[in-house]
Amino acid sequence: MAGFYHGHRVILERCTGDLACMRHCPTEAIRIRGGKAVISNEACIDCGECIRVCPRGAMVPISDPVSVSSHSRYKYRVVIPSSVLYAQFDPGVHPYVIHLAFKRLGFDEVIDLHQASGTLACALFKYLRSYRGRLPLISSYCPTIVRLIQVKYPDLVELLVPIEVPRELAAHEVKRSLQARLGLQEHEIGMFYIAPCSAKIVSIRQPAEKLRSWFDGVVSVKDAYSVLHPHIVAIKQEFDASQVPEDFTFSPGSDRTDCITKLDHAENVLAVAGLNDVMLILNDIENSRLRNIEFIDATAHMMGCLGGPFNVENPYVARANSQKQRERYRRPVQIDEVLVERRLSEGHYLQERAVLPRPAAFFDTDLETSIKRMRERDKIYGKLRQIDCGCCGAPTCLAFAEDIVKGEVNLTDCIFLAHDAEKE
Repeated sequence: MAGFYHGHRVILERCTGDLACMRHCPTEAIRIRGGKAVISNEACIDCGECIRVCPRGAMVPISDPVSVSSHSRYKYRVVIPSSVLYAQFDPGVHPYVIHLAFKRLGFDEVIDLHQASGTLACALFKYLRSYRGRLPLISSYCPTIVRLIQVKYPDLVELLVPIEVPRELAAHEVKRSLQARLGLQEHEIGMFYIAPCSAKIVSIRQPAEKLRSWFDGVVSVKDAYSVLHPHIVAIKQEFDASQVPEDFTFSPGSDRTDCITKLDHAENVLAVAGLNDVMLILNDIENSRLRNIEFIDATAHMMGCLGGPFNVENPYVARANSQKQRERYRRPVQIDEVLVERRLSEGHYLQERAVLPRPAAFFDTDLETSIKRMRERDKIYGKLRQIDCGCCGAPTCLAFAEDIVKGEVNLTDCIFLAHDAEKE
């Protein structure tokens, strides 16, 4: 079985075996073994819930340091920040100041995602209007949702919309234009993304829908903020709005919200946020209860990317910042819908390959063996108290029974069965 890359890790020295991470994991990917959290390679979807709830800060992101952009192999360095990065700063900070701060860090160019997201909003709208297959289609924008479906709802992968995401489209088109404009080779252009969550780091390191990402590195919002902030403070003291170039454009929040703007007036569109609520909707789709819905816009966090675990600002404050930034600094761009429709028909905005289910070790075998394992699991489950206390280190008694079948634990790891055995 192929290995899976993950965008976070456990610092064992900090971990005290607190059950919060295990209880909040939506795919039951975490176990407590020997008093430490252990993450299943195959079941983890990098949702970041464990990072959010860990009281010890034992779950930390794995991302590139900002200094990686200065690698000598890159002759030209471009950074594409998630739009939520701007919302981490006070609305009194002009977005162009943030661009200037990036340039002080060694980047040659800063690209906003509004052009790509607006283009793909148009492409998505046109794709849905011409689609005639199984419904409802599900947005593939949030990589956590994509991986959730791969792991827990493999029969629904065919419903994921095969439209490219804004960050990848932007990186692709910028690299191509820079090659033509500067006469550089592709490997001489360093492309970096500023990510609000581990799932987006993983989607760049190990994309589900293509062989490789157009990005050469990815930095968490938290790490970028820490190095940007002192430069922003210094630049702001001498900054004047007249310094902003005429061709500067800005649309905060656009890398997601603009992708559904065109659907606002459409019928039979459902938006859902938060993993628990998303799973309720996916359960309904599996049970054929939402046949009248055309499109599901699903995000892992209650406030979309503003709720990403790698952000530094309170998400409600960040949302207010974003709204004020939109009012003060927004400079929208025009989308050529005729061009978008033509390029869509040519396959330009479609993903390179279909997203496939992620195999699980417990069932990744022949049918006869899988049935045998399930029967053995159910037999063991029948011996348990079925109260999901978590004392065994598994989130549920059923998960514990699976662990026994896989040979990872023993029956006596259940404190109740161990107590009964002592009595005998």
